[in-house]
Amino acid sequence: MERGRIIFDLGFASSWKKELKSMNRRKVGRPFDFPDTYIEFLAFIKVGFDAPYRMVEGALEALSEYISFIKDICFTQIRRRMVRLMKGKKPAEVIIRTQNEKGEPITAVVDSTGLTTTTKGAYIEDKWRKEKRKFVKLHILADKKTGKIAGFRVTSEHTGDSKKFVPLVKEASKKNKITKVFGDTAYDSRKNFNLLDELEIEPAIKIRKNARTLSRGSPLRREETVLMKKVGLEGWKKLKDYGQRWMAEIIFSSFKRVFGETLRSKKFLCQKAEASFKVMLYNRFVSPR
Repeated sequence: MERGRIIFDLGFASSWKKELKSMNRRKVGRPFDFPDTYIEFLAFIKVGFDAPYRMVEGALEALSEYISFIKDICFTQIRRRMVRLMKGKKPAEVIIRTQNEKGEPITAVVDSTGLTTTTKGAYIEDKWRKEKRKFVKLHILADKKTGKIAGFRVTSEHTGDSKKFVPLVKEASKKNKITKVFGDTAYDSRKNFNLLDELEIEPAIKIRKNARTLSRGSPLRREETVLMKKVGLEGWKKLKDYGQRWMAEIIFSSFKRVFGETLRSKKFLCQKAEASFKVMLYNRFVSPR
């Protein structure tokens, strides 16, 4: 019931004319017919119910017979406006601020997961398609306590996890006071540890087994390596409470149970917009109301 209430938020109706007037004030060419909040409403219907664009168009035609302010819109317009809406936004503008009203600091977890771009089964893929199945990667930094996503990036499957650690932490630290970051071995790099040292954030990143105790430009990583070799892996896990890192897996599990793990869009730009709307809607689901 709560999810349906969020998806069918008709608040855009009260500001329709005012928003359109603001959007078209310096618009060159044909003016907009539909405000961005209406497109956001349609996007939530699409990703919330995993519906094709044509199905969303059909639903609007039926609703417009009973609700006068819901106007018909072509499915191609919905797709173009959804992509345009997300193309002009940074990830920080999509997410909801995770810091609570009291301004308490957060403990963050970082991880990534794959979102498939095809609905074909494993048998069909193996039997008829010889190339490897392609994925889109969703990188997140989330609040361990609330499960809300504080930062995210959508990339191709070839982008390594460690490459997105720095922008995720920098982005989230601008709006939240982060005290500790959990991450697996994929995030073990001097650059990542140096950033945490600069921001005075405690690392809980698992060091590689063959890590050496030489500083090599990262004193904080050396300290963590010495600590792990001194107390052992199991002792380090207890000391850092490393088991909390699995909160990321819980978030991904919840995310995929609600929205599925498949993106319907075919082009990467559209896939990026679709995944971004899913992140936005997920945060609204887990936000207290």
